[in-house]
Amino acid sequence: MSKSRRDTRDSRCPNCRINTHWCFCDVLKPFANQTKVIIPMHFTERWLTSNTAYFATKVLKNCEIMERGNLEAPFEVNSFNFEKFDYIYLFPTDDSLPLNEYKQTDKTPCLVVPDGSWSKAKKFHKREDVLAKMPKYHLIDVGHSIYELRKSPGENFLCTYEAIAHALAVLDGVAVKHHMIDIFKVIVERIKKSRKGDFRL
Repeated sequence: MSKSRRDTRDSRCPNCRINTHWCFCDVLKPFANQTKVIIPMHFTERWLTSNTAYFATKVLKNCEIMERGNLEAPFEVNSFNFEKFDYIYLFPTDDSLPLNEYKQTDKTPCLVVPDGSWSKAKKFHKREDVLAKMPKYHLIDVGHSIYELRKSPGENFLCTYEAIAHALAVLDGVAVKHHMIDIFKVIVERIKKSRKGDFRL
């Protein structure tokens, strides 16, 4: 007997945000990433089931989301410490460099990855002075996204979760990327099955 959409909503897992039948909490194992990850996110994205940045915080021990765009809770610009951290802003811009060309300094590297729709994310560093002053980098030769639930502009354009995985491969080594992508394949497959109503696991 098939289940209605209301049935599936009412039995949603509060952690992985999917109907408990397809729950993938068992694969959300946290990895001790060396490079801290900060995700500036437009506040309207936080509770979207298609948002992937949320899952990055579930599989990385050193990762946090910072909301922006909410007038009731302004972006916490004072939490950035330029004397301690060497911020790496990951987003393709006219003046961004390939991440492979990043040269570590005596400061602690910190990866900053904006999250939102492409139209929103590309405006983050233009609207927040603290983000504008960070050096910009982009990924190269990463191929196409495996995230089929949102349309990508094309090759080398990844969802936030994948972008973090590939960036950490450059900064911390490939082990963290393999960890994240292996988990992401399960996430994508389970979400696809849930949307199709395919109860086979």
